[in-house]
Amino acid sequence: MKKFVIAAIGAATIGFGLVSAASAGETLKSHEIKKFVPGSATAKIMGSSVSISMSRSGRLSAKWDGERDTGTWRVSGDQLCIRFNKWMNGATRCSAVTKAGNSYRVAGVTFSKH
Repeated sequence: MKKFVIAAIGAATIGFGLVSAASAGETLKSHEIKKFVPGSATAKIMGSSVSISMSRSGRLSAKWDGERDTGTWRVSGDQLCIRFNKWMNGATRCSAVTKAGNSYRVAGVTFSKH
């Protein structure tokens, strides 16, 4: 179960099935993604909170249920690409980002910025 949820985190964080702009809100362009990404966000996945912090330098760290991982992020075209060092088998995943009100959706998972 834990591996499934870690895979869901990866899927939620990037590359993980694109969200349609019509159903989720406004799809962000590359320059908007670069403004959105730096900072911290929290998502709820299967009842658990996942905390992710991304720096302007392209580094990221995440915490879920006592487990931590680090990695990198970048923008490619109009997609956010993330690579964790351990989670997602170290693979890079890319996905569109949409804004819906005060939250953001990446591949069907809603993130709240703080």
